[in-house]
Amino acid sequence: MLRIPGLTRVALGREEVADVKVLSSGELLVLGKQKGRSSMTLWVNGKISTRTIIVDDGKSTELSRLIHDTVSPSLKVEEYSGRVVVDGVLDSVQDMERLRLITAGDPNVTLLVTLNPRVLPVVAELITTALHREGLKTAHATCIGGKIFLEGSVADSGESQKAQMIADAIYSRAAGGR
Repeated sequence: MLRIPGLTRVALGREEVADVKVLSSGELLVLGKQKGRSSMTLWVNGKISTRTIIVDDGKSTELSRLIHDTVSPSLKVEEYSGRVVVDGVLDSVQDMERLRLITAGDPNVTLLVTLNPRVLPVVAELITTALHREGLKTAHATCIGGKIFLEGSVADSGESQKAQMIADAIYSRAAGGR
């Protein structure tokens, strides 16, 4: 419901997106029909103005609020062609894990979020802990610059592959699938 004093006429560009009804002097009821955008032309006090009507299902708005409240207000959450895209940089592995839990299983969500490079030493520690837990006591991960390297020794190529798989899995999970 919009109150627009002096409204005399209204027209929509795409009637399949929304419906408008002039109810009483200056009251306009806008009803969404389907997701999309439409221009709305208003004749008010002898002047013409244009507004844009955006109809959505509220899912991206809810998801945006949840992400901003529980993960980070700095992330951008936008909708493009029916897909929700989350972009930005996070400062902790825990924030990345929380984001992945919130968006898990939704095929319409694309995460372009990355970890701040300052967090990589923490990821290297996680990899080292996992390697040791899996019996690879002489292998460890080291962060140099913006990269994580596996170092140390392993018994054979099978252990080398195991170490690489562990490191890849932890890095992928921590870094949002990258």
